[in-house]
Amino acid sequence: MPKVTQEHRDARRRQILAAAREVFAAKGFAQTSTGEIVAASGLSTGAVYSYFPSKNDLIAAVCEDAVDDLIDLSSIRDAAELLDRIRARHGGHARLMAQVWAEAAVSPDLAAQIRAQLAKDLEKVAGLIRQDRRARGLPDSPDPSGVAGALLAMLTGYSQRLAIGQDIDTTGFRQALQTLLGDPT
Repeated sequence: MPKVTQEHRDARRRQILAAAREVFAAKGFAQTSTGEIVAASGLSTGAVYSYFPSKNDLIAAVCEDAVDDLIDLSSIRDAAELLDRIRARHGGHARLMAQVWAEAAVSPDLAAQIRAQLAKDLEKVAGLIRQDRRARGLPDSPDPSGVAGALLAMLTGYSQRLAIGQDIDTTGFRQALQTLLGDPT
């Protein structure tokens, strides 16, 4: 019997998580059965259970991936591009993130994981704000960490509103973000 490589195991794990994300985003954590995830993955029940012994293990892994999969803020040029990226991903990802936030409200471990990710994001965004201000010869006030915190909170709300299918006036939202960031465009 040929030896299964780590690359193969990683690919199967990603395949199962992609199927779980898709089904969870469409039906929610509570309404999804493991059998539906098995069917969506195209793998056998035994194969799925060998990677994730329970539905809760799948939920935890999907939540971890969803938190880790937040948009790479370092490659975004301005508020308009940021909103465009979030909006482009709004469907399943926004619905999934709404569920992750809800699950974190009752899961201390997941809440701690999300707080750690948000702290990293806050640090990254505050650094980008400082860098942008230096490049434009602007003062470092108001506090970049405070601005970054407000920005991340706004983006979380934006994503949550997309998750429930609300059509948001992107022009007004962009203007608010640009004002927050001190972007004159």
